[in-house]
Amino acid sequence: MPVRRAVFASDHGFYPSNRAVLLKMLEGFLPEREDAGPAVAVVAPHAGYVFSGGVAGAVYSRVIVPNDVILLSVNHGRSPGAEFALFDEGRWETPLGDVPVATELVAAIIAECPMVRSDPAAHAYEHSGEVHLPFLRHRNPHVHVAPINIMRSSLPALRGFGLALACAADRFGRPVLLVASTDMTHFEPEKAARERDHLVIERILALNEGAMWETIRRHDISMCGHDPVAAALVYAKARGAADAELIDYKTSADSGLAGPEEVVGYAGIIIR
Repeated sequence: MPVRRAVFASDHGFYPSNRAVLLKMLEGFLPEREDAGPAVAVVAPHAGYVFSGGVAGAVYSRVIVPNDVILLSVNHGRSPGAEFALFDEGRWETPLGDVPVATELVAAIIAECPMVRSDPAAHAYEHSGEVHLPFLRHRNPHVHVAPINIMRSSLPALRGFGLALACAADRFGRPVLLVASTDMTHFEPEKAARERDHLVIERILALNEGAMWETIRRHDISMCGHDPVAAALVYAKARGAADAELIDYKTSADSGLAGPEEVVGYAGIIIR
């Protein structure tokens, strides 16, 4: 069975490869909370943990992670692939232990989503899915994932994909969490990045993928994961979601490791 190696885990990578070091970091990001509850979907960042781990942890600490997760990542171009590329069998390596592919959920996705293609190679050198796995496994050691990596798409195609994915989750019949992986504005002054990002966040909180898409285009906002988020909004509404909450927003400057001249923005949102 295919094994997707943890290629972005290292001493100088996106997150630590040493299990003990990683666990200590995750425990800092994921405080125990009594108010954690189920969610239809979340939006969470995928940068190095020293920059965005706090935002991702704020989201994951507030949701119950079920045994089955749909993970929508964005293709940054290191491993070109299908428009909707599915890693459909095997497991993903993490320093905390392997995360198996959710084979029954994958079967439902294949049955309901004709636009999806089996394309594990598209995931080979893409970080935007991998960095979520330690968070998910820490929250639920029995988690399984259905990872779908999205090459640049169109809003009509993403709407069709989101609706089909909702049908797949309904067919599957057990609790599912969808994770949409994205960072926000890239490499702009902090004040401008915050202002532009909150224009997009307002549209996400309104569950309006069309307004989000138009805002990104009109203001030329460099949010990398607009495709996963658009699909997630369509999926969430089809599955009955009626509310979204901004859990945290930070920029790379908040880490103290980068200046305010050029920042990347990170938003954490829960959709219920």
